[in-house]
Amino acid sequence: MPLFSRPARRALFTPTARLVLANFLLVVCFTATYFVGVIGCATYELGADALAVSALVVLINVTLVIGGALAGVVTDRMGPRLTLTASLAGMALIGVFALLMPLSYPTLAAVSMLEGLADGFCSTAVSAYPRFLTSRPRELKRMNSLCGTAVSVAVIAGPLIGGAATVVATNQVSFATIPVAALLAAALAWVTPEEPEARGKQRAGNAAGEKAAAREGFWHQLVEGFRVTFSHDTLRTLFLLYFLGFFAYGAFDSLESLFYRDVLQVTGDWMGWLSACAGVGATAGSLLVLRVSTKRLTLGTIAALLLVTGVGSMIYVGTANVAIAVVGQLVTGLGFGAMRPVKDTVLQHSCDISCVGRVTAVMNVGTNSAGTLPLLVAPLVADVLGVQGTLFAASVIVALLALVFFLLTRRGGEGPRH
Repeated sequence: MPLFSRPARRALFTPTARLVLANFLLVVCFTATYFVGVIGCATYELGADALAVSALVVLINVTLVIGGALAGVVTDRMGPRLTLTASLAGMALIGVFALLMPLSYPTLAAVSMLEGLADGFCSTAVSAYPRFLTSRPRELKRMNSLCGTAVSVAVIAGPLIGGAATVVATNQVSFATIPVAALLAAALAWVTPEEPEARGKQRAGNAAGEKAAAREGFWHQLVEGFRVTFSHDTLRTLFLLYFLGFFAYGAFDSLESLFYRDVLQVTGDWMGWLSACAGVGATAGSLLVLRVSTKRLTLGTIAALLLVTGVGSMIYVGTANVAIAVVGQLVTGLGFGAMRPVKDTVLQHSCDISCVGRVTAVMNVGTNSAGTLPLLVAPLVADVLGVQGTLFAASVIVALLALVFFLLTRRGGEGPRH
């Protein structure tokens, strides 16, 4: 008797299933190597201080912004399948480089830049992908929620893999995750073509601007993504909500590992375990979206979820007790896990398919660039308030900003209709 029935086997090979699994593998690459790999190697193996760690994270954020912005135009020109497949192949090569090169600060700097660039391309392409597989609101919500769940589960699995590597070997071994996971994800993307109708609509939407595109080229199309975003009320508010909401979270990237080492006083493997707790909460949050009516997918809902992340972060960094930090990570993860599919569904339903790649890129640029300035300032603030005080203040700012947006958007427009 076969382990799976024929319908079950077919279900494993639907476009949705392939995209969800590709999402999972992509985020495993990043989460197993960003916090535990890049930051972990700098903090625990090279003994880097807050400024040195911040510099690495700045490199990642800047190249994430650049890669994401460029990927928007490429996705709208070539489609998400080719863009994602090529980007994942490049990421696999980066993983081999990070694993085999002697560990040093210059090596980590190079890995930070390359991984940020590749992940910027991958993240934009994979976020735009659902709109090329369906246009129905309920299906979009379902696909985005399942993709968000895959991301959340990967946030659990990735740090666990990275944390396990620090127990049996060193933080650098976590980079072995990248070539394996990236190549598997590339294969899944390659066999998941866009719906012919979606590609047809995209080409038709782009046809009207072909002369301008030929005259002004790549950079004109890049700027067009910003014009579309800021000329649409919902998209403009969504951008501002994410940019301002994530602005304060930049402090976490440069100080969080120091919070683990100096305040919680735990070993490096806890960077993986506590991150995995956030993934558990995020999984619950993304699955919760499946049970939410499409009418509730609004800007007000996103603002409320951002408020949950702010309160959760206050709990997370408010004490030196690891058990309380676990609770805080669960709450924070719940908010983040639900935010992603709601945001993606609102975005995909608010713009034409011919520019969904560029608008997605603009949103990613806003989110990733929001944390750059705090990365530079956070070490200076930490000299005055301390690491824990700075992180708690950042969490309070997030909660207050979210509350303001919630009050401003509670009478805003509806989400996608049935």
